Amino acid sequence: MARFRLETTSFKDGLASLKPGFLKPVHFLMGEDQFLQQHFVETLTKFLFGEEMVQKMVLIPDEMSSKDILDQLTAADLFSAKKLFLLRNPNALKGKARDEFVEYCQRPTDGHTLVIMHDEFGAKNKFMESLVKSVKPVSCSTPFESGMIQWANSFFTKNGINHVSPEIIKSLIEIAGDSLNHLKNEIDKIAISAGSSSEITKKEIEKFSGWKRKFRQYEFFHFLGQRKLKESMELGRALVSQDTSMINLLYPLTEFFQELLFLKISKGTNGAFKGFTRLSHSVNKQLPVYANQYTSDEITLALKRLAQIDQQLKTSRIKDESAITEFVYATLGNG
Repeated sequence: MARFRLETTSFKDGLASLKPGFLKPVHFLMGEDQFLQQHFVETLTKFLFGEEMVQKMVLIPDEMSSKDILDQLTAADLFSAKKLFLLRNPNALKGKARDEFVEYCQRPTDGHTLVIMHDEFGAKNKFMESLVKSVKPVSCSTPFESGMIQWANSFFTKNGINHVSPEIIKSLIEIAGDSLNHLKNEIDKIAISAGSSSEITKKEIEKFSGWKRKFRQYEFFHFLGQRKLKESMELGRALVSQDTSMINLLYPLTEFFQELLFLKISKGTNGAFKGFTRLSHSVNKQLPVYANQYTSDEITLALKRLAQIDQQLKTSRIKDESAITEFVYATLGNG
């Protein structure tokens, strides 16, 4: 069976493509970062309506029937030249409405602009595969640290603070770097607290250091792929102690190492990587780099350990933190 490859546009390029007079009728935002989604929609709205009255409608499949959503999108309005529709969680559409929605994206109603927002990264079924083939998604995944640094400096600048040391920025990202909304909120509070001060100090950020950061899976896989034992251990334990169980982490872990093994097997016989994973875009993009950090035997052993953990979790009372600790140490301990 052919492996489907998900291609996306970076958020920076997607935002840059928004130009008055040249706006596409359908946009697809894929990724969990609410700030990036909102920023894209606000920019699009400004270019679409200018000084005109904004005609915007939010479509939520959990609150509306699939038929009602299609009716809203396809209904022509003689008295309104432009309308903006925001559709959240397209995967919740049911039945034949899925096929009709894909057809709509290929031939949208004149005067209607649609923004599709899907928090989960990937295309897990035929409907989502058809959708991403019709509309290339713009990545709205929370950035890695380098991207966070750029955004943090931008947030400070907008608050009238132009000089913040790299150490302060790094500390803030450690405290609130799980999403851009959290990072922006912390910086806004710090800016208000600092007032007219020309320099932000550690004293300013320590006021907010009690807030516990929520880690993301992509950060864990980033360190795991680089064979960084300490960081992988810390983030893995943090993940299973927050809102992710080891059972839920088993599938992406297995897929991660399966993809690494696929790259090892295909090396030299298949020059271009054509794999598709349900891992985040930032992890998926780095898989060839991560594969170079492991031997085929190490990857095979990691997959066997995951199968054993799966059995242990189903037949005994092994704790999640113990399971992830043993796995990470056994997999990376010799690296």
